[in-house]
Amino acid sequence: MNGRMNFLGCLLFPGRKWMRYRFGLSFVGFVLFCSILSQDLWANPKIPHKQHGTTTVRERNLLGAIHESIQYLQKLPTDTEFSIQGERYSLQDIVSPLKSLHKQIQRKPYKELLVLLRNHFHEIELKPGEELPVITGYYEVRIQGRTKPQGAYLYPALSPPKQLPREKNTETYPREFWNDEKYWKLYSEPIVYLTITDLHLAQLEGSALVQTEHKELFRINYAGDNGLDYQSPSIHLTGICPSLKPYHLSQCWETNPKEVIDAIRKNPRYIFFAKERINKKNPSDITIGPLGGGGIRLVAERSVAMDKQIPLGFPVLVNFESTKQVYNDHLVFVHDRGNAIQGLGRVDFYLGSGKGVEEVANQLLTKGKVVLLVPRKKDCLQVNSK
Repeated sequence: MNGRMNFLGCLLFPGRKWMRYRFGLSFVGFVLFCSILSQDLWANPKIPHKQHGTTTVRERNLLGAIHESIQYLQKLPTDTEFSIQGERYSLQDIVSPLKSLHKQIQRKPYKELLVLLRNHFHEIELKPGEELPVITGYYEVRIQGRTKPQGAYLYPALSPPKQLPREKNTETYPREFWNDEKYWKLYSEPIVYLTITDLHLAQLEGSALVQTEHKELFRINYAGDNGLDYQSPSIHLTGICPSLKPYHLSQCWETNPKEVIDAIRKNPRYIFFAKERINKKNPSDITIGPLGGGGIRLVAERSVAMDKQIPLGFPVLVNFESTKQVYNDHLVFVHDRGNAIQGLGRVDFYLGSGKGVEEVANQLLTKGKVVLLVPRKKDCLQVNSK
């Protein structure tokens, strides 16, 4: 994505012509040089980059992601242990090198960062058999909602259910229960009303930015589920919808509303949400990511969802190619889970909520190299001996 610039003035304008163009090209050259210096090369780990004085967006994202991992891990009980390939690691074994990494990485070229990583961590490649693991992408959707049921906006995003006396855990009630207003009103409250396809999308992705008819902007974050496995509506829409991509599903819903509604409602899994208010006066609030697994705040291109056998908070290196970019030894952190994200090395790559990420996320379906980073035992022994 980053172009290479060469100033070839003497070759392009030989002899006296160079004197005529020298001033103009000097000015253009200065502008281009400044432009090159200002480019954020952290987006492509293949190209080392060092920027003095201020941190780049990519660098801030990386620092933020490490901070989120440390915060999450430090909230766990102090006697927490992790078992990985027969080795056991204490909470401090993983927190200590992450803290050291967080202090040292600012304004370092990516090659130096990789050296730091490999000094602190041992690499374990994750593969399901002989095949490379599958890598997909997800993002935070932006949708419209209504404060009351109106027109196509008839489907509530529900808050976690209240527990009534003498009742079993109401969260485990089947999807049919939460589809019926006369039942869900006994236990839950609607946060906002959505279209059926947008509710499906928000439940699938785990969060959404919502704007109501009153221009109120807020986020709905995953806050629980009924414990049942996800079943894709696609098995009921074969030959009806070309795909489950948001724009295909919305178009299909307009032409085949009954079939789409029935297919979505046959998914046994039901997701509950919590409302998070966003300060419209502070645009940076919108750039803060949604909550992932364990209440970890997701960071664009630095957070991933993985199988439950990989501990939350741990660092991972991924190598794959998307439609926009090649990621080589790209450092990410396990910040999320997904009911459909199962298997050794399976990765769902969080791309954020910015413009264009929907298309990239929907097209991201590939295989790549996934390497889990675990603390080197020598570091663990040094930490534990203190």
